[in-house]
Amino acid sequence: MNPKVKNKGVYSSIMEDFREIFEGVSKNYRQKLIYNLLNAVKCNNQKEFFWMVFRVLNTNSDNPKVAEVSEKIGKMFPLSSSEFERVAYSIILGIMSAGGGESG
Repeated sequence: MNPKVKNKGVYSSIMEDFREIFEGVSKNYRQKLIYNLLNAVKCNNQKEFFWMVFRVLNTNSDNPKVAEVSEKIGKMFPLSSSEFERVAYSIILGIMSAGGGESG
């Protein structure tokens, strides 16, 4: 197991970070993103998953939290299949728990 993701607090930290980053983002956008991310997890496609995540993070580059989260994720590589699932679901749950934003 990767020592950088051994601590379970890392997962809750990632989830909270993504909740903060996606606060106020439209519900429809988050739903579409979550659907695409879940498909990448289902196929165990780490490359596609993180490409989508970093692409979205780059659109919010003015948010100081984004650089922190990007660095945190980057330090975790390489990820085993089970570690990838844990990190991916933490990201997805964080996005799902974000509030605000209008449907539309």
